[in-house]
Amino acid sequence: MQISIKVYFIVPMLNRRFLRVKVLQEIYAYHQAGETDLPAAERRLLNNVDSLYGLFLRQLSFWVEVKYFAERRIEENMHKNFPTEEDLHPNRKFVDNRVLGVLESNRDLKSLQEKYKIDWSNDREDIVRGFYNRLRACPEYQEYMTSEKDSFAHDKKLILDVIDNLMAEDEVLMDYYSDKNLLYNTDYQLGVFLLWKFINEMDERFDADTKLPEVYKTENEAENDDKKFVVKLFRETLRHADEYQELVKSNLSNWDYDRVALMDKIIIFMALTEFCQCKDIPTKVTINEYIELSKYFSTAESHRFVNGLLDKLSGQLKEQGKIVKTGRGLA
Repeated sequence: MQISIKVYFIVPMLNRRFLRVKVLQEIYAYHQAGETDLPAAERRLLNNVDSLYGLFLRQLSFWVEVKYFAERRIEENMHKNFPTEEDLHPNRKFVDNRVLGVLESNRDLKSLQEKYKIDWSNDREDIVRGFYNRLRACPEYQEYMTSEKDSFAHDKKLILDVIDNLMAEDEVLMDYYSDKNLLYNTDYQLGVFLLWKFINEMDERFDADTKLPEVYKTENEAENDDKKFVVKLFRETLRHADEYQELVKSNLSNWDYDRVALMDKIIIFMALTEFCQCKDIPTKVTINEYIELSKYFSTAESHRFVNGLLDKLSGQLKEQGKIVKTGRGLA
């Protein structure tokens, strides 16, 4: 018998904006450390991308472990010497949450937990217990537990609300993940957003046989173009740094190049790499992407500086024939 695997949910876990973020972080670290070993830095970059995916999986599996903890607590309370009425007739709405139920049964998640060595049975139960107690104190949880609504959408909303309002700023979890892996310290918020994105896109078709999203959109294609994009963006940005520096210097008006923040320089250099080296990415897309990155990773006014300079440089490079885009609608 041929087993049919449901594939509706296969979407890239890390879209190109996330990949740009990882390249940006690695180039910044490369400059700060004064490194010169480019191949070693490339290997670290790819490891960091994989680590971010591992963080997402660990946070996803964390919710299953919270469900397990809640079930154990219900069972223990029912077997007290003097159980209360609530102990004997517990509210099971959380442990019966449909989203948590399908995650618990999902075969691909179990397989990936083994691959990434995620095993909560040997981990600190106090982390799970503490989060569960904070969860129970949340207004969103309390409203959910007393609501008469009973649907997949209602179950999903609870998880999304808690991720957004509790998990995203939970310092205990942040410290815990930082202790597990130093990379998680800088990637915690990204990991939380990936978790929120995953749950938000989930619908009732998700079940035990549904495949989880891959790291890259092109993971299972003959050419993993997204992975190649990461390496190329990193490598070419560093290789052409001197050339880009002179180009930027010559286009600064009433501004000292040395006063430009390192993060802004890297953002501009990466955009220049996409202008000249990535023929399948529209110039306008590149400019918009790096404006957005400057808003999150640089100073308050950086996005205006980046926008103005990239607009000027793109026009100049087009006139010189250095920007050549191929494909329908690319310019």
